[in-house]
Amino acid sequence: MKNQRKWGAALSYFNIIMKNLIYFMYTPFLLRFVGQGDYGLFQMTNSVMMGLSLLSMGFSSSYVKFYIEYKIKDGEKKVRKLNGLYLLIFSVISLLSLVIGFILVLYSNKLFSRSLTLRQIGLTRELMSVLVISVAVAFISSVFDSNIIANERFAFQQGRQLFQTIAVPVICIPLVLLGVGVLSIAITQLVVTIVFLILNVQYCLKQLEMKFTFQDLSLSMFKDIGLFSFFIFLNQIVDLVNNNAPNFILGMVRGADLVATFSIAILIKNMFYYFSNALSSMFIPRVNELVNHDSDMSVLTDLMIRLGRIQMSVLCFILGGFVVVGQYFINVWAGHINSQAYLLVLLMVIPALVPFSQNIGIEIQRALNMQLFRSVVYIVFAIVNIVLTTVGAIKFGLIGAAFGYIISVVCANGFLMNWYYQRRMGLNMLRYWKETLNVIIPAVVSVSFLLILKMFFGNIGSFLLFVVYGLAYVIIYITIYLGFIANRYEKRLISDSIRR
Repeated sequence: MKNQRKWGAALSYFNIIMKNLIYFMYTPFLLRFVGQGDYGLFQMTNSVMMGLSLLSMGFSSSYVKFYIEYKIKDGEKKVRKLNGLYLLIFSVISLLSLVIGFILVLYSNKLFSRSLTLRQIGLTRELMSVLVISVAVAFISSVFDSNIIANERFAFQQGRQLFQTIAVPVICIPLVLLGVGVLSIAITQLVVTIVFLILNVQYCLKQLEMKFTFQDLSLSMFKDIGLFSFFIFLNQIVDLVNNNAPNFILGMVRGADLVATFSIAILIKNMFYYFSNALSSMFIPRVNELVNHDSDMSVLTDLMIRLGRIQMSVLCFILGGFVVVGQYFINVWAGHINSQAYLLVLLMVIPALVPFSQNIGIEIQRALNMQLFRSVVYIVFAIVNIVLTTVGAIKFGLIGAAFGYIISVVCANGFLMNWYYQRRMGLNMLRYWKETLNVIIPAVVSVSFLLILKMFFGNIGSFLLFVVYGLAYVIIYITIYLGFIANRYEKRLISDSIRR
């Protein structure tokens, strides 16, 4: 399984790079051919439909914990019951999402009549109708996807993700050119989700020999899973608010055009999350194995430090490059109309570096079943986020819509969670920061030098300067990192990756 983690992580990083390369070419195409307003309309509608993901109530994220626990302590018979219970739960959730989704479709006029035209409201209904079916299919698929992760088949999982990355523009672009418009994006999402379901089912049944038992399903099993999942559900509410509430609120109080700009910033911000999550997601089963074998907390601290250093290095490398050349990139890529996305990305990503580099700590919490504090804190700050986002969007527009996210990330994800890791969970966060903080030095030095250089020679105004500054940043960063910061494990990891 160690090779699966290595190949999974490598494929995951490659997939993220491919996804962002494609999206960076794909998004300007959409903005040009479907228009700023309609693209923003899709992002707003998609944010509303993503709210239906809360119906999973954390069950999908709890599967791996109980799968490994039952397999180690109780054997295959209880795992089959777990599979049967999950399939029943998500079948019900899928039907419920269809009902709620189409109720939203019926009442879309009342939701958006303040800021949208009659044509936009009609298009919103069409988008919602397609997206709600996609959400319902995704719920069924998540049962099989969770089984793939629990069995650590990361190569297949990431290979399938790569298929999605390539398939989305291949399906969507011809539909747009044929005149289907922004509805093409929703149709593409539905088609890819259905193909995902077929691939997941086939792989689980044939390769993993996934079995289901629907008889003698105990109420105690459902209670244990339900209680554990409830806290994950609360955390998902926070994630949904942080990622989707600004789009929804901006759409209601400012219109669809600003939503498009904010969505571009969110797209880039999510790239940082995907890079951080690519590595830690490979270690979810490993964390649960360590906890179920009663490993010492120092072992989990060592794992958190090892992953945290790598994640922080990758994130700082990307962020530093974006600081240097990002403004020019956004102006060329998304147009000057979306130039404020540059500042939005910096405002949202810089405070998020802490939780993004520590997301393996969330999995340690879940494995230890110590989620109550995090859930309560995140719910409180989700409310704070909504209030500050609404006030900020009304008074300050686009930039103000990010205020709530920034405050909640700094206070909840940053200060309070690090205190909890140290004081209540027993992870040595003082040692974590002592061994991790120095990885930001290459980015700080490289960015500072190049920003001073730009003060004397002017901002980037051509593609040639974009390339020159970009290459200069990469060379300075890598020289400092490999020469002074990287430890033996990280250097060996880099050399092994290059050799493979």
